[in-house]
Amino acid sequence: MTENEIKLIMQKSRDEGFKALFDEYWSYAYTIIYNVLRGSASRNDIEDCTADVLSDVILSYDTDREGSLKAYIGTTAKRRAIDVKRSVSAKSSVPLDDEDSPDIPSGENIEIQAENAGISALLLQKIEELGQPDASIIIQKYFYDRSSTETAKVLGMNPITVRSRLRRALKKLKTVLTDMDITI
Repeated sequence: MTENEIKLIMQKSRDEGFKALFDEYWSYAYTIIYNVLRGSASRNDIEDCTADVLSDVILSYDTDREGSLKAYIGTTAKRRAIDVKRSVSAKSSVPLDDEDSPDIPSGENIEIQAENAGISALLLQKIEELGQPDASIIIQKYFYDRSSTETAKVLGMNPITVRSRLRRALKKLKTVLTDMDITI
């Protein structure tokens, strides 16, 4: 669905516009927000932030404006994620100069977490480089745990096509990662 089609739907019905916006741009907004909030917010916080962004867009976006809807969503998502990150950080910060503050031992290995975060970012980048609709199919399958039928509905495709594109996209991704000496 094109931006202009979504804008027309948004003009006709706010509910239908939200559904179209949600179906088309959820993954896009989620990815932007995830990249800002990973490591500092929970998955629920990221999903809530994504829903808030899409709600803000449906309520405040002027459908008559010339600018790109996708750019507007991207900017809104990044700004909202930064605000959420600030509020999460403010709630969980412990003053470092307080002598009475207890030591908080961590059973987490920060080195492994940093390495995993780097691999995750690289993996998302390589998935996006596969292009559409392959990137969306992989994200729907492995990030949202959706079946081929559900993914087909979201992307407006045939479930059999989704499965075959997924299989080919995973082969391409495996080849790219193998060439980079990355095993997952």
